[in-house]
Amino acid sequence: MSTNHSDKIILSLLDNDAFIQWVINPTTESDAFWQNQINRDEELKISAETLKNIIKKLKVVEPKLSQDDKMEIWKKIEQNTLHVKTSHRTFRKIWLRGASIAAMISILAGSYWVLFINQKKKADTDYAAIITEMDKDENMLRSNHIILTLPSNEKIATDSSNIVYDKEGASNIHAEQIAKPEDESKPQLNQLTVPYGKTASLTLSDGTKIWVNSGSNLIYPAVFANDKREIFVSGEIYLDVAKDENCPFIIKTNHIDVNVLGTKLNVSAYNNDSFQSVVLVSGSVAVKSNELKGDYEILPNQMLSYGISSKDVNIQKVDVNNHISWIQGYLLLKSESLDNVLQKLERHYNMTFSYDRNAIKSIKVSGKLNLGGGIEEVLNYISITAPIKYIISEKHIKIELKS
Repeated sequence: MSTNHSDKIILSLLDNDAFIQWVINPTTESDAFWQNQINRDEELKISAETLKNIIKKLKVVEPKLSQDDKMEIWKKIEQNTLHVKTSHRTFRKIWLRGASIAAMISILAGSYWVLFINQKKKADTDYAAIITEMDKDENMLRSNHIILTLPSNEKIATDSSNIVYDKEGASNIHAEQIAKPEDESKPQLNQLTVPYGKTASLTLSDGTKIWVNSGSNLIYPAVFANDKREIFVSGEIYLDVAKDENCPFIIKTNHIDVNVLGTKLNVSAYNNDSFQSVVLVSGSVAVKSNELKGDYEILPNQMLSYGISSKDVNIQKVDVNNHISWIQGYLLLKSESLDNVLQKLERHYNMTFSYDRNAIKSIKVSGKLNLGGGIEEVLNYISITAPIKYIISEKHIKIELKS
């Protein structure tokens, strides 16, 4: 393959994983580095900006191009740009060549990336769509029973709060086998719905233990693949992940991905909350997604919170017991907004609250709330330290400020 200087620039950029990563997922550091590099050379700048715009328009979803991909794109560029003059002594000629190459890449590589992205979409599971489809007929989060939905869409209602999968992917409740994978060659996705007023525990086929909080949906395979363990949560879970260095564990929400090898952590991702959070008890995790600007690693006793509307990421040191005490049947609070506390109580007791959110959220609550008793007992305790009064009527509770 014979190449001139401009050709070599384009080839080197296509072959540079750091450049591709910068285009797809820029950070402050990478942006400063590449802007400094391309501003040194006008021809490099034109080639880089041209490729950058093309890749963005093509919506590349992977940070790396394989060598075969790069060679295939380049061959097609070379085959279709032989008529372009190789003299680049003036800015106009350089720009024209860049524009020609841009057109060729858009046309020739476009079909490749459309195919690639379509294949990617087929490979990726639309977990949120699965939950939406399963909830069409009934709001299972308002059910009186914990519901296990099998791959066949058969729903098993149970009062048992403990479900265990063996290594072959068979599900067991009270040591009685409920179901086993029908076709072990295909992913067998199960959904566990823990309604408001209930909590549950789940042991996956790899030995990972999960505690599932009220009002949560969890999707997971009966048996994990050999190279990846992936689950999806809408709600809140606490995990003790079985360690397997050759098979990373990925916890997905509708906004973030949490990558771990073996660790203990809490993930809160309720759809009606304004933020999602990851609290690390032990080990180490990396949090990332297409929405986040970069990857974030957190350490034990740290919490990462992600604002859904603001897109802001905040990492702070916390007392993890305040965030995982729910698995022991109580809430340990330290200057927590009363608004947040009432949302948790709504889910745990399957009650609806009405109150002036703007007036309530500025009130802070501290102490230990025992969730084993009734809702009136809990509200009475809160009203001792917080200036509120309440009126209970069946499944509804009205909260007002004391005058």
